[in-house]
Amino acid sequence: MPAKADDSQKSVNEPSPFESLTRTETRWAHYQPWLKSIGYVLRARYQPGWKPSWLTSGLPEEQSEDSLVKGYTALVLDATLESTKQHVALKLVPTHTRELPIWQYLSSPEKLTDTRNHCVPILAVHPLPDTDDHVLLVMPLLLYYDIPRFETVGEILSCVYHLIQGLAYLHEHNVAHLDICGQNILQDPGTKFFPKGFHPVRPTVYVPDPNSPKLAPSPDRSSRTLANVKYYFIDFGESVMFESEGDRHHITGSVGHHLDIPDFANGNSYDPFCLDIRALAETFYSGPLKRYSGLDILNPLISSMRHDDPSQRPTATEALSHILNVIKSETAASLRQPLQDRADSSKSVHPGVRERIFEARIKRIHPMQPPIPELAVDELEPVPLRLRLWNGIRHIF
Repeated sequence: MPAKADDSQKSVNEPSPFESLTRTETRWAHYQPWLKSIGYVLRARYQPGWKPSWLTSGLPEEQSEDSLVKGYTALVLDATLESTKQHVALKLVPTHTRELPIWQYLSSPEKLTDTRNHCVPILAVHPLPDTDDHVLLVMPLLLYYDIPRFETVGEILSCVYHLIQGLAYLHEHNVAHLDICGQNILQDPGTKFFPKGFHPVRPTVYVPDPNSPKLAPSPDRSSRTLANVKYYFIDFGESVMFESEGDRHHITGSVGHHLDIPDFANGNSYDPFCLDIRALAETFYSGPLKRYSGLDILNPLISSMRHDDPSQRPTATEALSHILNVIKSETAASLRQPLQDRADSSKSVHPGVRERIFEARIKRIHPMQPPIPELAVDELEPVPLRLRLWNGIRHIF
């Protein structure tokens, strides 16, 4: 018993791993003075002379903003553009790989005007002050595509549609991504999803007082339907680009996150565009389809995209046509159906979800957002007066 007490006391006195910067964080902190000189400000943790606030503030570490770390080896970090207070993400990109030219090609002014382009845009490029091996790229501050949870069938179908649309756009321009996975699909929440803002490391919290490190739970949030989010592919470090469709050819070598798929079997060469189809399908299959019930309408499409024979998979354009037909077969009522988590045995729907669905109905916002030009939608029926009155009474009591 005494030995256990000693061990417990030792664990209490051990310093937190977040009391010091990692090697990658130290590099970012080293860049802070230079970043400030070109207009970017990092969070308190990366300021010169930083010391953990929770050691003197009286706040618990877990409630202190400067305890939040993006990742121990992250080459991406959030920042604020000082002139506009816009939150952005900074990425250190190697100059000796294909990533930079492919990303710049996809971020040209002409291509950024195309709404089918779902590649994260480059806002600025800065040479680093101490090396030519990397450059600093600035992009919008985004969230993982599936955080917070999806709330309606329409939100899932919109996500699937726009990501397949983005993949079709990539393939149309002879670019194969080669690393499609949940970590490389993000969403732009805009200003409506989290009206009070969100912390880039933990979106469910924010800092109410800029003069205090204290974190607070986000008091409210909107939904994808109401906020009209946009989805993006990121990370083109594994990507390949061909001069034309006629120049496309098979490649070799396992890439990406889905390494157990048959394309890589026996070390044979494979079609990189067919690989993208499989990888996107695996992302949907292991993500939303595994988490939520009631999405059987997607099974035929996802199964075809996951076909073990790459030649039997649809092209991105064919998959886009398929998902559009799926959406056309749904009614507004079926699209706004709340999603059920498979792991939730209660099968209940959170009141906040119902309220946001009802708010969209009151505002006559179609459950497929952002709108799909090829999708002709009937004018939504107004919400009956009795339901609007009941909703108002519920909020009073």
